[in-house]
This record gives sequence, structure tokens and C-alpha cells, in this order.
Amino acid sequence: MLRLSPIVFALAPCLAVACAPGMPAVDLVAEEAAIRQLTTDWFAAETRRDMEASLSYLAPDAVIQSEGVPTIMGVSAMRVFYEEFFQAPFTDVVMEPRTVVVAASGDLAYDIGPWKIVFEGPDSQTEAPGKSTIIWGKVEGQWKAVVMSFSMDTPPAPTGN
Repeated sequence: MLRLSPIVFALAPCLAVACAPGMPAVDLVAEEAAIRQLTTDWFAAETRRDMEASLSYLAPDAVIQSEGVPTIMGVSAMRVFYEEFFQAPFTDVVMEPRTVVVAASGDLAYDIGPWKIVFEGPDSQTEAPGKSTIIWGKVEGQWKAVVMSFSMDTPPAPTGN
């Protein structure tokens, strides 16, 4: 009688997966282009002060971190943040060149780069540069921002001693 080693039983599931037809290849170039377009559209929605469009890029349980405020957890909390942000007298949110990397699995990506907010003054424009990191994940097949961190490049205001 033929006895199979316990090792054969342990490796059987791995061999089944390895020999099974592969998952379709991920088109990383197309996924990167999709992330770039989403980021561009998100910046445009913020410039228009379009609350619903701006929130639509976030995963329901997104985590947002910014300087000077507690961590923002979820879309409802981000709505409160946007209500205040959209009151600022800016005229544009400009995306600078960004780095986008998509994982080989095609379900996780990051987007890093500078940006600036433009304010129109009585005599001239003022630009406030910043930077952000956005981690994108597939949520029900759609790219959503699951984590975002952003900060301004200007030094913090001095505090009184």
C-alpha cells in the first residue's frame, strides 16, 4: 500500500494554487493612469469647493492626518474638515508633479507629491506650498483613498512664551 508523506498533504494546496490558471495580469500602467486622473479630479473638486465630489474619493473608513489637528477618521469627520477648509479664500488648489506607484497586485497604490493653494490678494496672488501622501486601495473594485497625510511647507507660527 502506498503511503503519502504528511509533507505531500501539506504542500498539496500550494501546488494546486501554483498549477492553477493564473489571475489576469494587472495593467500597472493603466492603474497608475487611473490614480493620476483620480488625484487630478480630486484637486479640481476641492478647487470648486464641491463637497460631495471631494468626499467621493475617500474610502468610508479613510484616515486623514494633517498638522495641527487630531486624526480625522472617516467620511463624516472629513465633511466637517471640508466645511471649514472651503471657507478659506483660496482661488485654486494646484497639483505639482507627483510620484505614483501601484503594487503588482493592482489593489494598492501610493501617490506622493507637492501641491499649493493659491490665494488672491488685493494686489497679488499668494501661494502656500504643501505636500501630501495618499494611499489608495481598491474598495469594491474602485480606487478610494484609504489614508491621506498632508502638511504645509511653511514654518509654524511662533508661539508666545
